[in-house]
Amino acid sequence: MRLKIALGLGEHRAVLNLKMSSLNKIVADTPGLLVNGDWVCINIDTRTAWPTKPQSFVFDGRQVWVMPLTTDHYPGLAANKPADMDRDECFALLHRALSVLAWLQDTGAIVVHMSGGNLPRMMGRQQSSGNAIRDEFDLSDLPAIEGGSGKLALALIREGRGLNHPGYSFLSFFRALETAIPNGPARGAWVTANIDRVEGHRAKDALDKLKAVVQGDIGKHLRESGRHAIAHAKSDPIINPDDPRDARRLEAERPIIEALAVLAIEDHLGIQTSHKAWREHLYELRGWKGILPLPVVQASLLPEPPDVQAHIDLPQINFRLRRSDPFPLLEGMMPVHAGLSNQRVELVYRSVDGLAEIMFWLNFTEERLEFDLDHSFKVYDDGSVLAAKNGKERCRFIWDYFGNGEIQIWDADNGALISRVDAYLPLNMMANFDGHMAELAAWDKFIADREQAGAANE
Repeated sequence: MRLKIALGLGEHRAVLNLKMSSLNKIVADTPGLLVNGDWVCINIDTRTAWPTKPQSFVFDGRQVWVMPLTTDHYPGLAANKPADMDRDECFALLHRALSVLAWLQDTGAIVVHMSGGNLPRMMGRQQSSGNAIRDEFDLSDLPAIEGGSGKLALALIREGRGLNHPGYSFLSFFRALETAIPNGPARGAWVTANIDRVEGHRAKDALDKLKAVVQGDIGKHLRESGRHAIAHAKSDPIINPDDPRDARRLEAERPIIEALAVLAIEDHLGIQTSHKAWREHLYELRGWKGILPLPVVQASLLPEPPDVQAHIDLPQINFRLRRSDPFPLLEGMMPVHAGLSNQRVELVYRSVDGLAEIMFWLNFTEERLEFDLDHSFKVYDDGSVLAAKNGKERCRFIWDYFGNGEIQIWDADNGALISRVDAYLPLNMMANFDGHMAELAAWDKFIADREQAGAANE
């Protein structure tokens, strides 16, 4: 017998409550920040919404903390310095982490102070209102930047986006372009060939206006009237800080060089923006490509696949939703089936207690992991109290998934992220919070009744 769950429809009443706290309260409520050590901190002037709660993540093999926006201190990043690093190395680590975060948020950030102490001691500040805030960053799938050129390019992009001065900002973006394409003639040819590929309405609008007034090579104009004029003071043209016309021109052209620098970093250094990663959504199946043998993946692409003999060493998984607490029922799930179905790889995982199954499909043609809310999560009733508790767990999962949940599949043994899927967007439905709470209460009564019946039969 299968336990059946119904999702109530009606008025959506869930509200996300965001507010800033004091730094002392944040640290006191976070055990990981109360560890005495040699902490180093970078305090930043943000250019984007910053989290109101601390987050811990691993960057370059080291633990880094996102220090939230508080009522009385700067936000930023912090780390309890490992014994095998000196302070400058640790500060550099935090700067690189900040550059990656800024890159993923398409924004800038300027480090205004570096601080530290036996605890993460951020610099005080007076501004307690007028801040853009958010719940948290998505830190589940940070890109690994291996080469020195990539690290430098992201740092220059972060700096350029964080600076208010149009000239120095323009120069930072041009330096990022030079870092991505060091050879001058090759860089000039690339700019000429790719100038019309720039993305974003600001860059496209700026380019159209520039083409209307500049005849000839736009790349040459950006190089000579922008980069060279800013960097040099012995040749013509020269950017004059006292001439507002120069500032206005650089401000108008800055979106073009920024967009070119970002495009060059993607093309030549292989570091995707979050938008391009979302468009290609390769993160959905990336981890499975390292698990499934290539003949299995190739066979799944065919309308009539041949018989495939392959040994598949499927890992145990933790099936989770980002921003939700782990569901005990879906932790440490065991693989029980792998097959080909409708040009997809079909996988079935079973819970540790054997009373629940998760089924999903790997669509390598479209690079999608497919999960069906109505058919992918099954729970079975053997008459036990545990089965009743599983029914409540499924109810909680469906509610969280329905509320824009993002599926994440983790390797239960090594903690590696295998796959993640963008937020679920329900159509023509609205969540009924009161109905959901009533359903949870009904499950609690069902569980209590089974516990009482079990006690009576002992």
